[in-house]
Amino acid sequence: MTPPPEGDTCWTWAPSGLQELAAVRREFRTNISGDDLPGPVLPADRVEESVLALDELMSNGLRHGRPPVHVEVRAAADGLLLLVSDRAASTPLMPTSTRDPGQGGMGLGMVAHVASACGWVPQDDVKTVWALMPTAPV
Repeated sequence: MTPPPEGDTCWTWAPSGLQELAAVRREFRTNISGDDLPGPVLPADRVEESVLALDELMSNGLRHGRPPVHVEVRAAADGLLLLVSDRAASTPLMPTSTRDPGQGGMGLGMVAHVASACGWVPQDDVKTVWALMPTAPV
């Protein structure tokens, strides 16, 4: 259990179902592709990795967590910090690398691969899962 680094909030969402994730992804992609918006500018290859990472964290929160799910993106010293919180603080993360990819469960591993750091932390009845997307190559 590792707390996330500090950062300034750029954007937030509160998706209540998987059907809302496409709109969040579109808005997030637009936000991080522009250089006149708050937050660090990511290289083009990092944009899609960041969208993928945020989508994985959000869908995990909605599928395996407890509502409400809160999504926050912060500008951190070393990149863009993605945070997804839900009300399942007692449910630990269970990343796997041994399951058949056809059965799913590979999302957290993909996030860890593209992020420079990631972790999760429970606090009271809230669990926050986070990933730091670097502005420089990993």
